[in-house]
Amino acid sequence: MLRSVSIELMWPDRPYAERASAAAAAGFDLVDLWDSRTSDIMAVGAACRAGGIGVNGFFGNRDFSLCDPSMRRDVREEVARSLDTALNVGARQLHIFSNAIRPGAIVVTSPAQPPQALLENCVNALGDLVELVRGSGVTLVLEHLNTVFLPGYFWGDASLATVAAREVNSPEVGVVVDCFHQQLCGGRLADHLLAALPWLVRFDVAEVPGRHEPGAGEIDFRFLRDLLDRHGWDGTISFETVPSDGLTETAVKAIDEVFPVQWCHGTRSASELIGRD
Repeated sequence: MLRSVSIELMWPDRPYAERASAAAAAGFDLVDLWDSRTSDIMAVGAACRAGGIGVNGFFGNRDFSLCDPSMRRDVREEVARSLDTALNVGARQLHIFSNAIRPGAIVVTSPAQPPQALLENCVNALGDLVELVRGSGVTLVLEHLNTVFLPGYFWGDASLATVAAREVNSPEVGVVVDCFHQQLCGGRLADHLLAALPWLVRFDVAEVPGRHEPGAGEIDFRFLRDLLDRHGWDGTISFETVPSDGLTETAVKAIDEVFPVQWCHGTRSASELIGRD
């Protein structure tokens, strides 16, 4: 497995490129971001290369909704631009959202259609995107988000994103199970994790409440870690955490205790895992 850290929430007092360098120094293999347009992505890519780590992923779409058929062409063009950026920095994933999300975490309302129709809209749009990314080495990762802080978001439960990935049935499409978002919406983390395993490419770690490091909240991450281990999963674990005491060192220490490098890598080096010399 690979360990990625979101540099949106860690080392927030530093420029993005310096956050990437800090992630490398802290022993992470990859970094995740949110909107590449506002995160100095080229400098991040250069810092990752200098530190011997990689860029995992960032938003593929944010301005246009997958679930709205009137935006289908716009979504494709938006993801095409994101794909160009991903290829320029060697990113592995694009985070795909069911709905557009405006600044201030304002979700663009889904069309007034039954859930099954909205799901079909998403699947049809993903069919276009699969053709766009095929052969690029970049995976489209379907992102479920909580509807507590993001009311109106269609993929408000991990099962909806999993069903969409199953219906598309393409190696270019995977899902994330994000423990923070799922715990806020409905819990049953183990059930959702097992259901998603055939399409699971990323496992996101953050506690509830507070989106803090593992061990600082109500989720039993050791149990979930062992569940992944028993099923032989070998994807990417991403830590999208806010340090509980404001100190990044606290979060890194907790991450290293629950998801140590030795457990994630086994006998392979990080360079072997991310395909670098």
